[in-house]
Amino acid sequence: MNSASVRGKDVGEFPAVILLDSVSYCNLKCSMCFHKDMERPKGFMPWDLFTKCIDEIAIENKDARVWLVFFGEPLIRSRYKPTIFDMIAYAKSKGLTDVVLNSNANLMTESASRKFIEAGLDAIYIGLDAFSADTYAKVRVGGNYEQTVQNVNNLIRIKRELGVSNPRVYTQFVEMKVNEHEKDDFIEYWTEQGAEVKIRPMVTWAGQVSAEQMTAQQMEKNSEERWACYWAMQSMSVTDRGKVVTCAVDLDAQFVAGDAHDRSLKEIWNTDLKTLREMHLTKQFQNLPDHCRDCQDWQAARAEYY
Repeated sequence: MNSASVRGKDVGEFPAVILLDSVSYCNLKCSMCFHKDMERPKGFMPWDLFTKCIDEIAIENKDARVWLVFFGEPLIRSRYKPTIFDMIAYAKSKGLTDVVLNSNANLMTESASRKFIEAGLDAIYIGLDAFSADTYAKVRVGGNYEQTVQNVNNLIRIKRELGVSNPRVYTQFVEMKVNEHEKDDFIEYWTEQGAEVKIRPMVTWAGQVSAEQMTAQQMEKNSEERWACYWAMQSMSVTDRGKVVTCAVDLDAQFVAGDAHDRSLKEIWNTDLKTLREMHLTKQFQNLPDHCRDCQDWQAARAEYY
């Protein structure tokens, strides 16, 4: 097991992590997720905006981690052109070294798995959050547990048949009261299958989801002395309409630092977002925008990997 560091440090002139909202629709209504209540309009990121962002990242930092998802299910875009596979392939053609996705994998057919490999996807994080169909139904509302497990195992099998290492497959388990009893079985099963396992605490999406689902251990961590938020320090999130927002949990774009249509990512990172980072670093939390000031999720950007 290894743990990811979460204490925020300013990464300098360009973000280390960029989230691009390739699609903001989702096919599930998960219990710990705010998506079903999201008020901002849903849509697809236009190709010209996407390529503008990717082209700049390729110039500024080819090794930045680029998530081709912010708050949606990217495989919904497998049926609309340009597809999510086209987006992955474009990012890789520009020399980006760490192009990744989050997915619930309900739509990950064998064809999609092969297209991920062909496009050059570096890693995929698959949200399962359960080791039984009953628990999955409570958490991943609207999903099919057995089919999704088969989809993930198919991707692992296809990789083995082709003798390729990418995409690295991470099965993710957001630890909550409802599923914490299945954590050990989840780790054992998926490590045996050949996946890497990510265990992480739930987030409240800047207070949009009740903290009542959190485990007792996480509630205890909420009382720790606040430190600079990892997401604010490291990452930039761009909605499908080009709005650059506070961080990776500002899903309803409550604070907009700039518009990626008419400004560079670097400029936005070094103006309004820099002001927010400086407030975090100097512990001026009371001066942050309301949703950021009152957010508990600064302590949730931690994870264990197996």
